[in-house]
Amino acid sequence: MKKRRETKYWIVKHDLDSFDALPRFIWRTDKAANDKPQRFDQVHEGDRWIAFAYTSDDDRQYSLRIVKGFYQCSEPALYRKIPRRGLKASYDGERWAWIIEGKEYGRQPSKLGVGVPPLADFVGNTFHNQALTPIKREQFEKIREHVLKNPFDPRKIPLLGREPENEQELLAVVVFFHKKLGIEKILHVGKAFPDMLVKLNGRRQPIHLELELYSSGFRSHGHDRHVRNGKYTDGQAVAVLCWIDNCKRVHLPVHRVYELRSQIRDGGTICW
Repeated sequence: MKKRRETKYWIVKHDLDSFDALPRFIWRTDKAANDKPQRFDQVHEGDRWIAFAYTSDDDRQYSLRIVKGFYQCSEPALYRKIPRRGLKASYDGERWAWIIEGKEYGRQPSKLGVGVPPLADFVGNTFHNQALTPIKREQFEKIREHVLKNPFDPRKIPLLGREPENEQELLAVVVFFHKKLGIEKILHVGKAFPDMLVKLNGRRQPIHLELELYSSGFRSHGHDRHVRNGKYTDGQAVAVLCWIDNCKRVHLPVHRVYELRSQIRDGGTICW
């Protein structure tokens, strides 16, 4: 009896436009018909992948990671014409591409996708910035469980109607929505650390808010070196307002870490 082939699991990285145009596809336009992209020959019928979109922000450290869906391979790699709906995402004008086609696997996130912590948080430092990255089944299921347990309607997000993709967009949401977040008044917006000086409802003294897409950015940017006992050099307290809180160590040097995504989802406010 022929031994059944073991299912492989993958993280597939494309830009957001490519997944919006062809959500069930893995595709590359930069390879000729006689030059199959790396690892495309390793994806077979029945294999499963996580569609992981990155934004087009120039500095990847600030860009949001979005899971768009979970798929199972239905047709292995072929060099073929790009489906018409995908042509708008073919930036180089190519009409042919190497394509792997899939079908939806199980429950799916919303069509707009779900913002997640950096994938290295799930799969360790072995995650590489590649279009196709092999992962273990348990890693696939861990990411899938996280996404499905954290449903979020991005249309609730003021001004944007989607999850912010960089810190500038995060700032825009905060400024637009600050009254409902419990910020009485924005006193100052800085060009460097700390980002904002604000007055909170019910608190006499102002506080500094440092905005981060991911709370881990507070440490990776070196801001913790400028905080002592929860305060900045001017004696005012410091808090972090992030979109996704993915680092417990950031909670130690600052007074508090607020996850804006949860505040908007749950209708909460920033309370001291």
